[in-house]
Amino acid sequence: MMAAETLSPGPNAFADLPEIFLTPAEYDQLSRLVGDHEATGAAGLLQQELDRATVSGDRPAHAVGLGRWVHYTDGRAADLRRVKVVLPREADIDAGLISALSYVGAGLIGLPEGQSILWPDPSGAVRKLTPVLVEDADPFAPA
Repeated sequence: MMAAETLSPGPNAFADLPEIFLTPAEYDQLSRLVGDHEATGAAGLLQQELDRATVSGDRPAHAVGLGRWVHYTDGRAADLRRVKVVLPREADIDAGLISALSYVGAGLIGLPEGQSILWPDPSGAVRKLTPVLVEDADPFAPA
């Protein structure tokens, strides 16, 4: 079973997933990134997230967005991890910059603090991703 298939078994596949929020600018950037063709793996998962996202300029202030530092747990270790979800060209895992096209990046994008999502990893195993703190200002917020 492909990882992208784990979240789409039927017409109600999104019923148990938490609501996610993206700004119009984020939605446009991520949509261009994954394109219109059906994808697999992390890109397929990101496409699914885009299909179900609430797109609004009034995204909650503490939702994970592009270019924002987030502390999260992954359900496997007690430690908080700190990353910034970025576009692939900006990714640098050693600096904590993870691509929105990575499994963790696609799983975290749009999630509000405190909301959890059961999310596959590259092996197909499922983990629970939970943003605990979005620590910096929203770069897409109106001035």
